[in-house]
Amino acid sequence: MRSFLKKNNHSFEGIPMRKNLSLILLSVIISLTVTGCQQSAKKLEAKGKIINEPLINVYYIVGQLGMNMTSQSDEKLCFKDAFNTVIIYPKQDQVFLNEKLLCALGKTKNIDGLLHVRQSLADNIKNKLTIPAVEPPPAAPVVIKPVPQPEPKKAWELTGKTIVIDAGHGGKDPGATSYYGFYEKTVNLDVAIQIADLLRDKGHRVIMTRTGDVFIELEERAYIANRAKADAFISIHSDSSARSSTNGFTVYTARSGSSWAANNLAEAIDECMGKTSINSNGVKQADYRVLIHTKCPAVLVELGYLSNYWEAKQLKNVNMQKRLAQAIADGITNYLNNR
Repeated sequence: MRSFLKKNNHSFEGIPMRKNLSLILLSVIISLTVTGCQQSAKKLEAKGKIINEPLINVYYIVGQLGMNMTSQSDEKLCFKDAFNTVIIYPKQDQVFLNEKLLCALGKTKNIDGLLHVRQSLADNIKNKLTIPAVEPPPAAPVVIKPVPQPEPKKAWELTGKTIVIDAGHGGKDPGATSYYGFYEKTVNLDVAIQIADLLRDKGHRVIMTRTGDVFIELEERAYIANRAKADAFISIHSDSSARSSTNGFTVYTARSGSSWAANNLAEAIDECMGKTSINSNGVKQADYRVLIHTKCPAVLVELGYLSNYWEAKQLKNVNMQKRLAQAIADGITNYLNNR
């Protein structure tokens, strides 16, 4: 009898233990199910954000990362710097960094023959870039030396004036990246040098803020003109836009304290540049630092849009650069003649 009771007591004691175990298992299953649903919801939410992101020109990403586009086709785009290589496969929806799959490309769109991708792709790539362990030594400070001025090549046709030609950007500041991958700083300098030569042929003293690929602070560019007591200051730039269809050249004067003489200079340049094949956006005002810190009549010329595939091709063309330089030099000459 005692044996029977002992056996049955064990049986009865096992019942609540099995119930407790079942409740624990059920609780674990519910918890895992809820967690899985939450993770799925988060993934769907993140995917939705990628799909609905604004799209930007792929060359803007190249410029933001400080890289150069090395090849481009419908199948593959490749851009590099000294330590990293990024390859985009649009049709496979894949982005590779240094031969390893980085992430999905996401939604894309081809606008005027140029691939547009999601805006956050730049951050995806930037966060995974290989950065050298040892920083290069700091560059030696740029010492701006007076540029020797050649003797006039022709007899003076006008009373010689002092004109400062400023090639925008330079050195560590490349400016905008063109549709074809070259930088704004190069176009600006090519055109600025030609303008300077044409004005020297007229007998003017021309000072250039830079004659090579060097970086100069914006205020220093204006101070070069002020120290020389220049009669005119012309800053040469090339424009860019998130919309590749945007086009045309623009001439700017300062919004704050723009002089009557600066407006006349801008109008004269705009009129002559209008005879080139690039459309005019007219004379506008903006408080660029090179304009507001310059004491003499000052204008800033945006030659055209490097983000526009046609204008980018034109601005790299040697013949178009000559036409633009001639038009700007003619505008300056007309302004000086009619002051």
